[in-house]
Amino acid sequence: MTQQELTVGQVMVKAVMSVDLNSNVKDCAKAMAKRGVSCAVIIRSGGAIGIVTERDLVSKVLADAIDPTKVIVRDIMSTPLITISPNATVTEASAQMAEYRVRRLVVVDRTGAMVGIVTTGDIAHSLAEKHGYREATFNAMAR
Repeated sequence: MTQQELTVGQVMVKAVMSVDLNSNVKDCAKAMAKRGVSCAVIIRSGGAIGIVTERDLVSKVLADAIDPTKVIVRDIMSTPLITISPNATVTEASAQMAEYRVRRLVVVDRTGAMVGIVTTGDIAHSLAEKHGYREATFNAMAR
């Protein structure tokens, strides 16, 4: 890691929205909309076990006209949860996102406890900021 390279811990969002494994999809979607977030981490017994994204809501519930009050998040969540350390670099996070074809990584500490989430948008925003918003590509991705 170069001295100037950003770490996941520097760009991640610490306030992660989470919902219980047995919540219904409607309640999850309402909570996501209220907080203005694109995903919710699914929790069982205090530990993160999966993630529900806007894409999951659209492709697994809305597209099939299923009543969201009758679907439980555990039935549509993406698992296994892809995680990363806050000490990893944004380059490592980007490589992991590309490898697993995901846009979000849950950030966990050495004990496995969730400490944040990092998205492609978070990385793009931090790079745009680092480059003084002079790089058009980063600005476009950071929206």
